[in-house]
Amino acid sequence: MTVGARRRIALSLGITWCVVGRAADIAATHDAATATLDPVIVSAQGATAMPSAAAGDIDTAALSVIPALRPAAILETVPGLIVTQHSGEGKANQYFLRAFNLDHGTDLATVVDGMPVNLVSHAHGQGYSDLNFLIPETVGDLHYRKGPYYADSGDFSAAGSVRLALASRFDPTLEVGAGTMGYRRALGLASWDVDGDTRWSAAAEGYHNDGPFDVPDNYRRTNLLLRYAHGADDNLTTVTALHYDGRWTSTDQVSSHLIDEGIIDRFGSLAPTDGGVSHRDSLSFARHVRDSAGSWDVSGYVIGYALDLYSTFTDHLVDATNGDQMLQHDRRTVSGFKADRRLDHAIGDWPSSTLLGVDLRYDDIGDVGIDHTVERRILSHTQDAAVRETALGAYVENRTAVSARSALTLALRSDTVDFRVTDRLVAADGQCTLATDPLGCDTGRRRASVLSPKVGLAFGPYGPATAYANVADGFHSNDARGVSRSGENPDAPAATPLVRARSAEVGVVIDVPHWHTALDLYQLKLASELVFSGDAGDTAPSGATTRRGIELSERYAFNDALHVDVNGAYSRGRFDQNAPADDLGCGAADPAHPCASPIAIVGREIPNSPTWIVDGGITYHAAPLTAALRVRHFGRSPLVEDGSLASPAYTTLDARLGWSFYHWRVGLDGFNLSNTRWNDITYAYVARHPGEAYATPDTVIHPGTPRTVRASIGYRF
Repeated sequence: MTVGARRRIALSLGITWCVVGRAADIAATHDAATATLDPVIVSAQGATAMPSAAAGDIDTAALSVIPALRPAAILETVPGLIVTQHSGEGKANQYFLRAFNLDHGTDLATVVDGMPVNLVSHAHGQGYSDLNFLIPETVGDLHYRKGPYYADSGDFSAAGSVRLALASRFDPTLEVGAGTMGYRRALGLASWDVDGDTRWSAAAEGYHNDGPFDVPDNYRRTNLLLRYAHGADDNLTTVTALHYDGRWTSTDQVSSHLIDEGIIDRFGSLAPTDGGVSHRDSLSFARHVRDSAGSWDVSGYVIGYALDLYSTFTDHLVDATNGDQMLQHDRRTVSGFKADRRLDHAIGDWPSSTLLGVDLRYDDIGDVGIDHTVERRILSHTQDAAVRETALGAYVENRTAVSARSALTLALRSDTVDFRVTDRLVAADGQCTLATDPLGCDTGRRRASVLSPKVGLAFGPYGPATAYANVADGFHSNDARGVSRSGENPDAPAATPLVRARSAEVGVVIDVPHWHTALDLYQLKLASELVFSGDAGDTAPSGATTRRGIELSERYAFNDALHVDVNGAYSRGRFDQNAPADDLGCGAADPAHPCASPIAIVGREIPNSPTWIVDGGITYHAAPLTAALRVRHFGRSPLVEDGSLASPAYTTLDARLGWSFYHWRVGLDGFNLSNTRWNDITYAYVARHPGEAYATPDTVIHPGTPRTVRASIGYRF
């Protein structure tokens, strides 16, 4: 980072803090954004004022009763959000929301205890969001918000954001579990008070799973948590250390025609050495204080992260002799902080609340790139770079009750991102290479800024109903290597650094005794779509898109213990103009990899954009019994731009049953109880297999988990 850049960042921070300090002069009392749950304490930081029919909170009691196949599956408590996996379980999951195939997290901002999970300029895809470091039992609260309407959410929040708050106290518990397909798990939780205001908490998890594949996943995961908490409610300080280590073998998606012809089994593999190793260590701090003027929320973090991911998407398309296995490697340190000041005051006779804040993030990516490998041995280097990426955001949001039954929210967010790339393979002038300069060459530097205004109106309550209307801009950043055009193809046009998203919604919430209804209609326009690229194994910018949809959530409580809910979302996503002719990676546009027949696909469909998503279920939670039955339906999705290929719809059924007696608890989880034949993901692209003269356009699939049963027994001290 240059001296000038540091000065500009320091000046921006200084101005922000001056504004925050002066704003305190007009403040009055305000409730803190902290929730107290028995037996856990959760701090929810930086919650903004913008109301919406598409936002909500899921507390620890609701999270504890859902059957979760994988850690990230707790995000499926967000209505209309589906979580799948298209490779080994150690890899970040696949997310679907609001007509987005979010790949591994792009356009869904995920935050755990104040730490951003999405990784910029990642080796496998922009916004890569791996939640395997999360122990689900340590989560105390999940807050979700769909759309870019919230001033304190910046990069990757166009489709929405999810914030997970860790609990500060756990019931001391030891638990072991076992199940089909090599599932084994051990869990320990503990908390102890040092004095009346100070407590320590710890958690440890050991995990193993093979999955249904002919080549077992052999996924081994270790998670550790140590947390210090001092105070409660209106004066809480936490310091949290997390450690994650994951190792696995993976079966990537495979061509459907190989399965249809009996060459491999549905759960078979052509690349038994695919898989990966990932590490994550973090230390974070959070402070929440409520005073006579309002509240402060301040947090900071440092994260060390590493990934080696071996994948073979196209088999032998590029290298007919050695195969197309690639190693995507990533080494980085992420650090940052965030500070919010919330104030209650008045504008004339109108009650008002103002949020002012700043966040800073620095990704020091010492190594990110792609290597051509065979059986995890490096043959050649395709990309090798270092990236320094700095993001500074400042925001203000005000909500004022302009009448007894209406409120106006105005917000503005400013973001500046500085991209700097050092290419270790070749500089733009071709004179500097890894051989001549092992430290690499500065081949790209760019800075970009974006302003995101946001406006919201709330009307009500009128009887049991409250209506909302929101309009806002948001954005996602692009990979620094594409922004600077360093890497494999420096002559290609540079990608837009910060891609604008513009969204509008109207909604209504109706609350009557025992019954909650939320209805939301939205439109979202994205200036550039990120689309999965099968041959590269990452995402690439494409044309502008528009999404429209309607979401309905119904929840009915028969009593305190028995609840039923149904959530439905219909979405339609289209490119604004016909996408360029797509040859699926072979044919006239790629004579090195000829197809058996010419292909020219033109259309406006967004590949893998989901249409219908429906989920729901029934839960019973009253000691000593816990029971839940959950169903999810994932509708048909186009696979190519003209809609001529589509993934089939599927419906799965999961269940959880738990029983407590004395200090003991036993549990039983069942997944895909109907043993539906379904796919975690279906893509359309080209692969060539040994013995094939031509590349073959085909649908490729990663089969979903068949019927799976897991049992657990735990002792509470």
